[in-house]
Parts: sequence; C-alpha cells; structure tokens
Amino acid sequence: MPPTLPPGLTLTTSPRGRGLTATQAFRPGDTIALFNDPPSSSTLALPDSHQLPQTCSWCLSPTTDVRACTGCRTVSYCALACQRADWRGAHKAECKVLQRVRAEGHSGLPGTVRALVQVLLLSSSAAAVGELEGHVDAFRRDMAVWRDMEVQALAGLHYAGRETTPQSLAGAMEILCKLRVNSFDRLDADLGETGMFLNPALAMVNHSCVPNAFVQFSGRKAILHANQEIAKDEEITISYIEPMPHRTQRQEALKRRYHFDCNCPRCEDDLDVYQLCRRYPHLELNSFSLVPDLDRLRNPPIRRFLHSDETLKQVVRDVYPTCSQSLQDHTPETTVKELKRRWKACEPLWKSELYAVDPISHVFTEANVYFSGNGNFAYSIAISCFLALHCEPFRFPMPFAPHRVKGLFMIAKLLANIGPIPLNQETRGASESIGANISQVLSRVDQATMCQVIASLVVRYGPAAHSAEWQVYGQAKDMLSDIGSLPGRELEDTTIRAFLVNPKGVEEARFFESAILTPIRALSQFALEIMASEFSS
Repeated sequence: MPPTLPPGLTLTTSPRGRGLTATQAFRPGDTIALFNDPPSSSTLALPDSHQLPQTCSWCLSPTTDVRACTGCRTVSYCALACQRADWRGAHKAECKVLQRVRAEGHSGLPGTVRALVQVLLLSSSAAAVGELEGHVDAFRRDMAVWRDMEVQALAGLHYAGRETTPQSLAGAMEILCKLRVNSFDRLDADLGETGMFLNPALAMVNHSCVPNAFVQFSGRKAILHANQEIAKDEEITISYIEPMPHRTQRQEALKRRYHFDCNCPRCEDDLDVYQLCRRYPHLELNSFSLVPDLDRLRNPPIRRFLHSDETLKQVVRDVYPTCSQSLQDHTPETTVKELKRRWKACEPLWKSELYAVDPISHVFTEANVYFSGNGNFAYSIAISCFLALHCEPFRFPMPFAPHRVKGLFMIAKLLANIGPIPLNQETRGASESIGANISQVLSRVDQATMCQVIASLVVRYGPAAHSAEWQVYGQAKDMLSDIGSLPGRELEDTTIRAFLVNPKGVEEARFFESAILTPIRALSQFALEIMASEFSS
C-alpha cells in the first residue's frame, strides 16, 4: 500500500513515475513537511557501525554518555526512554541477532546488512520497502557491485535466521537494491553524525539538479524545506546528490547509484553555478545578507561563463575527481602537499575568477579547514570572508542556505575569539606581511558589533536552513546573549536593533555598509594572496 504522507503533500504519477506534489503553496524557507514516524513505524534510521559506541541508537544523538544494551552489548542509549522506544521499534527483533553476531566474534554488522536484517524481521519495514523501486536489473549489470551486495545478502539471511535458497537470496538482493536507491546518507558534519535514513514517503520525492526543496536531518527526523516558492499542485523536487559539480560528474553519480539520466533544465542547458544563480527567482532575498548588491548576483564579476568555454569545462572534468575529496584524515604535512597540488591543478579556474565553480571552491574550503585547525585564525577569517562573498552566494543563492548560514557563523566565531595576531621576528612590523595587514583591518573595526550583527543573521535564517534544534542556531543565540551582557554597549545595541528592524533604511544601510560589509570585503581581499603564498610552488 502507498506510504502515509504528511499534511501538505500528495502522491501523484507523471511520466517520471511517482512523485510528491504540494497541496498548498509554500514560501522560500518554509518547512514543507516533517518525516518523524513513531516507534513500530516504517522508518529506518541507523547510525554507521563505527558510530555506535558514541551514538544513541534511538534519538541518534552523538554522546559519550551512553549505556550499552545489556543483551547484545552492541547498541547504546543516552536515556532509558530512548532504550524503551527502540525496543518497541526494531531492537526487540534484532537484539538476539546482534548477540549472535558478537558470539561469532564480530563487533557488529555493517549498516546496510543491519538494515536488511530489520526489513527481514519486521513486517512494517518489509511492507514499506516493498512499495519502492529497486532497479535490480541495472544493479545486476555491474558485476563488482552485484557480488558485493550478494555477500551482504548472504550475511543478512544468515543472521536473520533465514534459510538460504535461490528465492530467499533473490528477495534479499532486491531489498538491498531498494535500500541503496531510496535511502539517504544521513550526514551532519557539525555533530559528526553519519548513517542511513529511509522513509518510504520521503523516498517518493523526485530528483532535480535545480530543486525547489532540500532535506535536513535532526535526530530521527527528516525536515523538508522549500528552496524557493512552491505553488499549489507543483511537484516537490530535491537533489539526490551534491548539486554543485559539473554536469558530467552529476550525471555519473546519478547513473551509478540511482540508474537514471537527469534531464532537468540545468542538465539540458549545461548551466554553470553563475548562470543558475542568475535564474534563481528570489534573488531579492539577498538584500538582507552579506551580498545585498543584487546586480552583482545577476552580473557576476567573472571573465567568462564556464558554459561557453570548452577548454575550461574539460579542465573541470579532468581535475574534479582528484581535487574534490575531503582531506579530513590527512596529516598536516600531507594536507599542505595535497593543497599545493590542487591549487596548481585548478589554476585555470582561479585565473578565470570562477571561484564558485567546483572543485576550486572546495579547495578554498579545505584550505580554510586547514588554517582554522592549525590555529591560524587570521588566514581563516580572510578565507571565510572570501567564501561568504565570492563563492557561496553564487552556489547557493538563497540566504538561508545551510552552507551560507554555517559560513556566517564561522566568521562570527572567529571574530569572537580572534585576538592580536602574532607575527614572527622576520615579519614583525613589516607592512607587506599578510598577518600584519589583517591585524590592521581588525584593529580598525568593532569586532563585537560585527559579531553581533552576523550572529543575528544566523539566528534569522537558522530555522529555515535547518530547524530550531540546529546546533549552529543554538550557539548563535548563546553568542548573542553573551554579547548582550557586555556593559557599555547601549548605543551599539540600539543601532543594531534599528538595522535588524529596517535593513533598507538609509541610516541603517549606511551602518551595515561601514561596520560590516567594508571590513568583510577588506578581509576577503587577502584570500588569494594567502593561497598563493601558502600553496604556490
């Protein structure tokens, strides 16, 4: 039977197959629907296996204060209420399975195998997964993937206590195909959460590389947000993949996991991120952001569009696979070596000032992570400001985009914590020193006021970007409370409140320009110099 849908959505059929359509209008940033089924429901929400010792297996909160199940000693819980809820859900059925796994000398099951076991054991999950598309024939054509899935299917049948027959193996393989196609990678980099999320209703949302909605995860809950205005009877679409790469990479990713070719307007016309930004229907929302100059978004300061330059498009195709991976697990030494290689490989892109195009935008982000992780906050704030002005607004034109809101909070945190910038003996007092110049910019501004305004933007857009439960939103509110307790800031508080109430007022706009935008632009101007000095051979 079809899945139960939240209010505001209905299931429809089109040439693309089944999809979800809005039964009411939604504005940009609105919450369209919540997918948070109760225990004994059809939702699968599992942390990755390596996260189990530090994650509550019911509410999925990451914490070291957990207690393991006394039966299987594999899954853990942050509270008795969570343990009881999971017992009513899936764990009553799988506890003996995990005991058997441990008795055979294994610490646990891979997430996909564990999900398969739950579907095999729980009638509610089996009924829900049964309605989904699996593209079994397409998976079978990739022999390497098929053999790996066959091993997982055999393991699932074994631990679920099911006899292995040609029929049961085929059924388990079909379930694995459906899990792969319809589940979400439940990733929250802020909290270190990873895992699988599958809700049969949410799985009905179709894909587009120019989606009108996006999904965020909070605990066992998936939140569907409007990316732009959605009319009544309009189909809801999300991006199944990271939407920023070039068309070649997007099409390959969609074909590999979901087995279809995308023919959305962006793919049909091969639009780059700058062209896509120009087409965003609500650019006026950026008037209350760090890029209030809407003409700059409509006429980006670049030398040429990627769309019209075959040489640059080939550069992107060539360098993306080796320049887009995370450097999180690298040592500082190998990170520097890899950033130097990537900076050189992306030279045609940054020389063409296509800073918002992947993978060069990713290189800036990884450099920022490297600098902040090594305590070089001067370089980090310069790169953060550069990303906030020259990359993220073109990649994500809505000011409530999660990437942009997190970038804002990064700037606010740096402003709140950065002190005098130390200079070594060789550069102390030298005007050409990047650190000295950044220090001079910061010495001329009211960092508390900058921090207060930027944190206010985070609080303004946080619920639309994620939810009121978002860690970034809560930390920004705490930051504003701390700044508000500082003595002697009555005049600044009055000025900031006036700006937040009427950002388009003449005096208010002048305050925002001089106190916030001018120093952020000044700081961003050091970014290219930093990248050249650190990563050019």
